[in-house]
Amino acid sequence: MFITQIDITALNTNDHDSLTRAHVAITSDSGRVLVDCHLPLAQIEPTEHRHALMHEAIRQLRRMPEYRSGKREILLADGLLA
Repeated sequence: MFITQIDITALNTNDHDSLTRAHVAITSDSGRVLVDCHLPLAQIEPTEHRHALMHEAIRQLRRMPEYRSGKREILLADGLLA
């Protein structure tokens, strides 16, 4: 999978449950995948929410059987996570 774009929607930070939540859409050469992400607020600087959510979405993708087994590889376009 060659990831060309990552979009974050429905970004929601709730202090009452200490989570950052968002829908992360990953566009690649093989289509589009929507990943729901939840991260603890205490571990993320406010300016880093989007960056942390992108990393979490890719982490979830890597846990899928076809990537975890090494049958397929996840590649990112240059500068995508910068």
